[in-house]
Amino acid sequence: MMNKVFSSFRRTPTREERTYDECHKRLFYTSLRILNNSMEAEEVMHDTLLKYFAREEFGTTRERDSWLTRVCINLSIDRLRKKKSDENLLHSEELKNTLTETDSYEEYTFRGVTVSQVKDVIQTLAEGYRVVLSLVLFEGYDYEEVAQITGLKEVSVRTQYIRGKARIIEELEKRKGRS
Repeated sequence: MMNKVFSSFRRTPTREERTYDECHKRLFYTSLRILNNSMEAEEVMHDTLLKYFAREEFGTTRERDSWLTRVCINLSIDRLRKKKSDENLLHSEELKNTLTETDSYEEYTFRGVTVSQVKDVIQTLAEGYRVVLSLVLFEGYDYEEVAQITGLKEVSVRTQYIRGKARIIEELEKRKGRS
């Protein structure tokens, strides 16, 4: 009898609630990889969803997800550019120390290198390398798309990608030698 009473209070989730549930983690981690700051990544995730809710609905889930990802990346890069211009007020060490990741993951190992070691190295990279590597490796964009997103030349994107990868390998080898 009580179940019938409580079941009448259940309501179907709204479009906004469904979209939030389906997309918020992906958007947060996309922004986090670019910004390297969990508070700012959360703000970008919320801003992205608010922009989406102000629009008409898309025809397919794929179109929606593509649009959300693109907007999230653009907002993250905009915020990164703004932060760069305000850099005189903030110290980069303070920003690096604010990153925390709440989801746990297993320590996968490949040739003696763990996921957390790679993530730690990526966090220490210069902003340009980190953004390009995140967009290419984690988001799956090609060099041309990354060039359009970042406003860089395609040659510069390739160069930053190659140099960023080399720095990751170099740093991992240094850390391996220390242990």
